[in-house]
Amino acid sequence: MPSLPEPNVKNRTLYICDNLRVMRGINSESIDLIATDPPFNTKRLYNAPMGSKAANQQFDDRWKWDEVTNEWHDLIATDHPAIKELIEAAVVIESGSIEKHTGKIDTGKTKNSVAAFLAWMAPRLIEMHRILKPTGSLYLHCNREANAYLRLLLDAIFGRNNFGSEIIWRKLPKNCTRSLGNEHDTIFYYYKHNKKYTFNIVRKPYMKGHVEEHYEKEGERYRYTVGGNILTGQGATDGPSCESWRGFDPKPKDRHWAIPKHYNQFMDTAYLQLSPIQKLEALYQKGFIEIKPGNAWPTMVRYLDERDGVVLNDIWAYQPYTEGTVYGSKKGIEEEVKWLPPRSLVRTEWKTQKPVGLYERIIKISSNEGDLVLDPFCGCATTCVAAERQRRNWIGIDIDPEAETVTNERLQETSGLDQHVGLEYVTVQKTSPRRTDIEYISADKMRLLLWKKQGQLCGNPYCTLKHVARHVDLHLDHVIPKSRGGSDDILNRIGLCGNCNSRKGRKAWGSFLDDERAKQAHPVVGK
Repeated sequence: MPSLPEPNVKNRTLYICDNLRVMRGINSESIDLIATDPPFNTKRLYNAPMGSKAANQQFDDRWKWDEVTNEWHDLIATDHPAIKELIEAAVVIESGSIEKHTGKIDTGKTKNSVAAFLAWMAPRLIEMHRILKPTGSLYLHCNREANAYLRLLLDAIFGRNNFGSEIIWRKLPKNCTRSLGNEHDTIFYYYKHNKKYTFNIVRKPYMKGHVEEHYEKEGERYRYTVGGNILTGQGATDGPSCESWRGFDPKPKDRHWAIPKHYNQFMDTAYLQLSPIQKLEALYQKGFIEIKPGNAWPTMVRYLDERDGVVLNDIWAYQPYTEGTVYGSKKGIEEEVKWLPPRSLVRTEWKTQKPVGLYERIIKISSNEGDLVLDPFCGCATTCVAAERQRRNWIGIDIDPEAETVTNERLQETSGLDQHVGLEYVTVQKTSPRRTDIEYISADKMRLLLWKKQGQLCGNPYCTLKHVARHVDLHLDHVIPKSRGGSDDILNRIGLCGNCNSRKGRKAWGSFLDDERAKQAHPVVGK
């Protein structure tokens, strides 16, 4: 099995530039987890600077076609027909139109639109998918303005089979007089590969009513007797797992000792090296096994532990528990995801700021210590702080220079990093990284490879030239230009004949193809 590319980005690095260009410079399959909160297409102006093209200006969340034209054309050129059709459908829904012959979009009625938002997000999500490891996951935070459209876009890029969950996060309630109040956001959870992804079980404490109903108070502990014969499994063997213990012999009943692994967490490391009979005795001495006269088999006993609880579901909502209503914690982990009140002491200037606990939970579920976490829209650094607190490596990207100051301040206040050693918390980069996982191919060899790949034809599918006689006659170009972060990978290169190369000039590849398609004869109706 080939090894994965080494990351070409360093821990605690903040990139201050367009996240699309940065992600295009990151090695493929080198990121363990992406957790991000992008702009939502709310069609509003925010007074906070996050995401603006210049520091200390308003953040305009009204997506316009003229801002995504080049990226949209790049996307067409990378051959994602499902994405193209999805975005065109959004145009039609918003009363726009598509010219049937050329495929060009009439943006007269869609200048500020969800279609433009999707066209802006699509190339970024494609890059997120590329740079995630096979074990990696994406958590994408969104609100009701765009979540239905984003779900379809994510299905097109990650695949429907790699959809994990639609997490409902309860936020600060809003009172409405003409509609139902919007009280939640959505977090879409997708895997890179549905058979390889990292997943750690996280539990929330039992409610005390459940504990009192199912557990028996024994001193300071809650005790629960596990019913049934769970200490043995079907089938007898000649090994130590069928030996007799304290008068119980599983072999004549065609069974063997099968001790639940749940109890490993309560025993020391030496316990794991014991034989089945020795493990039974150790558990018995600790009070985890009970023998009652007349019982056919010994009974397992469980004591409620801080690690016990209900496995998390897909609704994450803070409940204002009263004193003592949750076993093991007065607040429980639901407190972690509570929305930030307007006057919270941890609030920054960003109105869209999320609680650190919300992203700590995500990081606990889908990564392990030492893994690399990315937030392409890091803003006020919530994901970065959460990753630092959970001992993960991280990188953040934001287009606003103000993010550097906020990231350093929040790390100092909430994660315990010590700056007195004379080092900055964060390495700030204002240029994109360069991929190190692409093999260098000389120009002549690239022409030869493309000549063969294109069937000895020009890379323009509408070119009238029937045959390119020699590979040296091809002119090399990029699908996604290097000026927008395109790589020298052969998948991003095209070979054109001299005529097509001169006509293309500096046009985006997709725009050039649109023009070439428009020159084709229109189909005759009825023929």
